[in-house]
Amino acid sequence: MMVTVNPCFHWIGYHLTSNLLQEGIEVIGIDPIVDAKSDLLYMYVGRNSNFQHFFQRSDKENHVQQSNDEWEVDLVDDGLLVRQGDKERNWIELPLLYGEWMDLQRAGVQEKDELVQWVIDHQATYIGTFMETFLERFFDQSLRIEERVEDKDTITERVDALWRCEQLIRKI
Repeated sequence: MMVTVNPCFHWIGYHLTSNLLQEGIEVIGIDPIVDAKSDLLYMYVGRNSNFQHFFQRSDKENHVQQSNDEWEVDLVDDGLLVRQGDKERNWIELPLLYGEWMDLQRAGVQEKDELVQWVIDHQATYIGTFMETFLERFFDQSLRIEERVEDKDTITERVDALWRCEQLIRKI
């Protein structure tokens, strides 16, 4: 099995890429690597022997033969388009997500405590929880993300990890 993830260094695409690689699945990542964050995320997965990277889809099409067991997952607006071959398999509307490597400016957050409150107020789903559910049901037609209520301690712990990632990016 092979999965193409586009864009693979958007924070959600990165989590998908990383989780698929951890499961031993061959991943082709498409991403232009336009900033320091993308470059840093590449360093985390780029050495994995199951990972190939291309800057554009056309580069991938020129160098990799498409097979019947290849899946494509494209992050489009606020959803994931999952398909095999030329037919659309599933459209998954993403819940509001939070997690490591997310764009905090887009959420309008400047401080860690603000982020905890943002997660609680928006009932955001942790990216790890989403990925766990997504991967469990990757081939299932009923890709519904179950709503989980998380306590403030769990949210705070996850925000701490997210905040450490943000501080690392700011140093670059």
